[in-house]
Amino acid sequence: MKKYLFIAVAALAASAACTQVNVETPGSLIQFQAANYVPQTKAIAADPTFTAFPCKAYMHAEGINLNDSYQPTQALGFQNFFGNEASGYTETITYHAGTPVTWTPSHDYYWPKSTHSYINFVGWYGKDSAGAASNPTVTYAWDSTASKYKATLSWAFTQGALGNVASDYLYADMAWRFNENVDPATYTSVSRVDKGVPMLFHHALAKINIKAYAVEESATPANPAISAGSGTVSDGLATWTITLEDVQLTNVYTAGTLEMTNTDPATASTPQAWTKTGTGWTGTGSLSALTPSTCTVDKVTQGTAVDLIAETCVLPQDLAKSGSVSHLTGKVRIVTTYTNATNSELIPFDLLLGTDLGTATWEQNYKYTYYLKINPAQKKIYFDPAIESDYQDGTTTEQVIPDND
Repeated sequence: MKKYLFIAVAALAASAACTQVNVETPGSLIQFQAANYVPQTKAIAADPTFTAFPCKAYMHAEGINLNDSYQPTQALGFQNFFGNEASGYTETITYHAGTPVTWTPSHDYYWPKSTHSYINFVGWYGKDSAGAASNPTVTYAWDSTASKYKATLSWAFTQGALGNVASDYLYADMAWRFNENVDPATYTSVSRVDKGVPMLFHHALAKINIKAYAVEESATPANPAISAGSGTVSDGLATWTITLEDVQLTNVYTAGTLEMTNTDPATASTPQAWTKTGTGWTGTGSLSALTPSTCTVDKVTQGTAVDLIAETCVLPQDLAKSGSVSHLTGKVRIVTTYTNATNSELIPFDLLLGTDLGTATWEQNYKYTYYLKINPAQKKIYFDPAIESDYQDGTTTEQVIPDND
């Protein structure tokens, strides 16, 4: 089951309604609180730089933006609740450690006083390949076809170097028609928040990781036991230095745009998922090749495999594109050293990402971990793809890459 990151928009309990305005008690203060999911808030724990996120808010106020039936109309419009034109009507919500931890805007905001007024919230978090902030274009306007207000989100992505772990895009389900704290019972077990406006964050990109290690496989006759050395593996008689060279991911999109919409559900206090336009992500520009660094394999278990490509966010896409199938290619250099001799081999491989590796797509919110298993005492190279839902551990299946003999 997919796990998500929860952030909650929370407010202090409202005082009893009064018949006149008391300027010393302006109303319920809107605060932001971290919402831990079980077993922990993984996106925050894994990324210590995720200590703030931008948020937009759209207010429909009684007597101004709602008709006599307390419904919005195109003519009555809406109010940008956060910020001003210079800030793009966006607030930055910042994390503060403590017991409990809090997430607060740059200054205090308060819930509307009328029970008919409400606010809609859009939250996101983005970093580009250089680690700089990346923001989607968010619009909010009347949809004449649906006769409702609709939000749209458009977010461009450009791939950085493989192994660059800076890129990460997250967006929250849109929180519709909130005007006070509610008990998000659906999320309490995972959010640990008793009261607030839940904002459920999803990873917008996919993530890949390619690892490699030496391995001993059963054979007839049985393989000798292989042990690790410094940059080598050995069976006690021969020592092997294994290097992966000229590795490339080819025919992949390295740029694209995410397009989504979210239409008013017309129900109070409702978090609602975004609807993808088409497949959501659309690749733009020409297909490219991605080249990681050379990798020396000196490990002997999957648990200690070395990174050929460190965890890297990539554009979600179809890997079995018609006429332009994505490949993983490269060469395995094996240098064998005995007490009185040395020889070397350079073995090429070419894998179809969409068929040979067991996954036809890179889906958003999924992590794909692949293992190159190299046995220098045999004539086979093994490849294990692992598909992990929302960065959780997954199972593996094995593909065999024969040599060219």
